[in-house]
Amino acid sequence: MNEQFELPAPVLKVRGILTVPDHNANPPCVVISHGLISSKDSSKSVALAQAFCAAGIASCRFDYHGCGESEGDLRNTTLTIRLQNLRMVVEYVRRHKGLNPSAIGLSGSSFGGSTTLLLAALDPTIRCAILMATPYRLEERPDDELEQVGFTDIYKDFSKYDLLSQAEKVSRALVIHGENDETVPWAEGNAIYKHLSDPKRFELVKGGDHVFSDTVHRDRVIQLSLDWAKSFLNR
Repeated sequence: MNEQFELPAPVLKVRGILTVPDHNANPPCVVISHGLISSKDSSKSVALAQAFCAAGIASCRFDYHGCGESEGDLRNTTLTIRLQNLRMVVEYVRRHKGLNPSAIGLSGSSFGGSTTLLLAALDPTIRCAILMATPYRLEERPDDELEQVGFTDIYKDFSKYDLLSQAEKVSRALVIHGENDETVPWAEGNAIYKHLSDPKRFELVKGGDHVFSDTVHRDRVIQLSLDWAKSFLNR
């Protein structure tokens, strides 16, 4: 069952979709965070939601500030704004009468992984985290895809956070990175992994790119994510 929702952020609305399996009462839920210029309807996010649902796990995917159906200007988005968005969505999931409020996990890709890591460090009630192609730093590079968007405050804001130090507060985290990630070198994911607390796991997908576009790589990422979520959310 898909349930659309709209959350009244302080100024701008955040919209998303909650997918709840019909065959499992009060299931756990994974909140899925998309990348910087992606949306809740990316093929990877949709595939993850479908896999979780088939396994009896609910999922919540939503559009961050300035993306998809949510309000706002993408150029003005920051890690701080996205952290606020994610925290608000997690609270929505926690209050939902059809879900298990004590079994919430997070899954994030790229910039969404950075946001996921930060919230997992700040909220000890999060049961597990899945970090895909996640950077711990964001540097301004001329002529790249991010620069073309014309962001205003994203680089300065990101530099306020020490994600490696925050990672030390996070356990039960799975780090997945593509060997040939053209956007975030896999060494960044490995650095995050090294700073995480146990239990933790690092998976390097041989030949994988930033979005795991190859179907073989995508299927592996989904299965790894599903197995990790089941290990910590179905207890």
